[in-house]
Amino acid sequence: MANDFSEKIELSGFKDIDEPAISDLKRIAASYVKRFSEICGEFEKLTIRMKKVHAQVHSEKYEVHISVLDKGKLFTSAVTDKNLLNAADAALQKVEHEIGEK
Repeated sequence: MANDFSEKIELSGFKDIDEPAISDLKRIAASYVKRFSEICGEFEKLTIRMKKVHAQVHSEKYEVHISVLDKGKLFTSAVTDKNLLNAADAALQKVEHEIGEK
């Protein structure tokens, strides 16, 4: 990959998530990091934190918190969904929209 943004992505709370889902999450995050690098003044870091808020089998809910640091300013969002990747994508979209409005 020509632009490796992995050093600008921090994941927290994903120890119980399987490797294929983590790989998909990292791929989604990398595409947003590329976008943030284009629209931010000085993009510094993307942090994705996850916690399970309802942990019954087959009815898990994931709360995903996103924070983007741009030139010392923090942009944040949080989404809860039954699908981890949908929650992450929706939270990343919210932050992207917020950055675009600044």
